[in-house]
Amino acid sequence: MHAAVLGLVEGITEYLPVSSTGHLILASALLGLKGSTDVEENMKAFEIVIQGGAILAVLGCTGRVS
Repeated sequence: MHAAVLGLVEGITEYLPVSSTGHLILASALLGLKGSTDVEENMKAFEIVIQGGAILAVLGCTGRVS
């Protein structure tokens, strides 16, 4: 459930002129995913992967990646 919410936040804010990273951080805090060291390490990895996917999707939509 958390991954779906964060993915939705990333997807919506990627095309807007706002910080998608900042919104991921805020959404993570609102979902209560900050605090535990293990959870925070996993969140950092998740944020890297989800943003990498978003970047590839944007490049794919603009025709720069075949």
